[in-house]
Amino acid sequence: MYTYTVTFNGYGANRVIYRDQQVTFQCRHNWSLNTDEAANVMYVAHEEVKKHFSRYKIIGIEAR
Repeated sequence: MYTYTVTFNGYGANRVIYRDQQVTFQCRHNWSLNTDEAANVMYVAHEEVKKHFSRYKIIGIEAR
């Protein structure tokens, strides 16, 4: 299992911006192997952030 940390800005009601939020998740995909694996990591990252915010902007993803 590989661990990734996603840094993002979340957008809430009444124009509230939650800056530099982080979520950490583990998945079996290694984004260093090829572009298909990187796309799988991005999909899981979007799903993890969607659990907290419906509108967001991903700033970065860091492998741990």
